[in-house]
Amino acid sequence: MIEVDRRTLLRAALAGSAVATLAACAKPVQDKTAAAGTGTSVDGSKPLEFFNFDGGYGKEWTTMPLDLYRKEFPKADVKLTSGQQLQQQLQPRFIQGNPPDLIENVGLDGATLAAQKQVMDLGPLLDLDAYDEPGKKVRDTLLPGVAEAGRYDGVKYEMPYVFGVGGIWYSKPLLDKHGWTYPKHWDEMLALCAEIKKTGIAPWTYQGKFPGYLTNPMLMTAYKAAGPDLKKKVDNLEPNAWRDPALIAAAEGYQELAAKGYLLEGSQALSHTQSQTYWAQGKAVFIPCGGWLENELGAIAPKDLGMTMVPVPGLSAADKAPFETVTGGPGGALIVPAKAKNPQGGMELLRIILSKQCMQNFTKVTKSLTVVKGASDGVELSSANKSMQAVIEAAGTNMFADWQFRLWYKKLLDNSDKAMAALMNREVTPDEWSKQMQKYADDTAKDPSIKKFHA
Repeated sequence: MIEVDRRTLLRAALAGSAVATLAACAKPVQDKTAAAGTGTSVDGSKPLEFFNFDGGYGKEWTTMPLDLYRKEFPKADVKLTSGQQLQQQLQPRFIQGNPPDLIENVGLDGATLAAQKQVMDLGPLLDLDAYDEPGKKVRDTLLPGVAEAGRYDGVKYEMPYVFGVGGIWYSKPLLDKHGWTYPKHWDEMLALCAEIKKTGIAPWTYQGKFPGYLTNPMLMTAYKAAGPDLKKKVDNLEPNAWRDPALIAAAEGYQELAAKGYLLEGSQALSHTQSQTYWAQGKAVFIPCGGWLENELGAIAPKDLGMTMVPVPGLSAADKAPFETVTGGPGGALIVPAKAKNPQGGMELLRIILSKQCMQNFTKVTKSLTVVKGASDGVELSSANKSMQAVIEAAGTNMFADWQFRLWYKKLLDNSDKAMAALMNREVTPDEWSKQMQKYADDTAKDPSIKKFHA
């Protein structure tokens, strides 16, 4: 668990949220040639490239920080590039020695980049002056736990920018209409699915082309059954960790969604946008996703959808972790490549992004919370955000950032997606899935070329 009082953190994140205009843009406190990250001056004549992951949060939010950089360095040619296949698009550029100056990393192997020193240490950024809060350093403006996040072997290579939480989504008006109550345990979930199916609505759908969307809740169900030690064993690649009875039982439970016809037909082949669209149209009741769902749906979501997030059901009443347990905390990863043409500029753009005005704008544009204190001030929160607030409040300290193996071992993560797809396609039994995952973990543990980390 993260050693941060989540209620305190949430109050800091949401302090003063109300309907109002965004705070007026303040001027930066640093001079145009101020030290950025490396301790050297930013060359305002150098070009700057920011690579944005054009996914759940889109790219509209990048306009403000890029415009502020242009204002600060009017001679600089500032370029925004976007994409969704970072591995294919950027890996060749890292090899060639010409990566972008700042990257919104979704897809690159962060652990390998850190181990190979291909990204900058962002620690010095924390002690620079905050962009628009005079008298404060960057670290002073961040929520608890943010300065510590994104570290490998104690070095901060990644800067999170969103405060997220993951769970299951449903439409409150839809549940209210039918008198359905969201269940806390999996046997109750399957019973509810049987009732839902009678109405002609699919109980579940998920982003089948990206199986990790369903792996996350399944692992959480197992975690609640077994308790925190399970996560530690899995993350540390311990022998037989994936053979834990709680993991096999959770796999059995989730495979039943497919076996009993509780999935929207064809879900296993749907993209994230397709499945989420069908869900918003009322063709399925439940869908797993993170806090970006509302923004990713955009105008597709009906105004009366009443998007509501809730925790993943546990396995049974004998669970060792409470129903309210969720994954959440500082998320996202902004990185500055060490071999970028203008890493100092990349660091300065990152400082600008972490300004209160830019993070307020991020919340307004993406409907998502950020890692900067008070960044939701003056922004009206939607029903989706209010439900996430309730989830975080209820979780308290029963929250952890993620399963670390997903961050540390890219190949193991990819293999877990393949294994999940096979499970939901009923190509393997839950026990076979468990054995396959254990083999993948053992192969990772035995591979001397893969740097190991420990939880």
